[in-house]
Amino acid sequence: MIELAPPYVQTELMGSGQTSDPQAMPLRDFLAEVIELLKTQPTATEILVERVKLLRFAEQNGKEKYDAFFQSFNDAMPHPS
Repeated sequence: MIELAPPYVQTELMGSGQTSDPQAMPLRDFLAEVIELLKTQPTATEILVERVKLLRFAEQNGKEKYDAFFQSFNDAMPHPS
């Protein structure tokens, strides 16, 4: 089994505005990086593109930085329309 942890990606998951949100990772770039990771890490159990690592490892930076990160992350997310 492989776990794939995507970052915020330009899809329509949270509404049509997400497809052009400059804060979201372009879908083409996300897919290309995932395919490359699968090719170069065939035994990996977790696939993490660079852009998701800050989110994935946020808890390791301590509670204060964790809370600050998630506050800024949530504030930056568009609200579904």
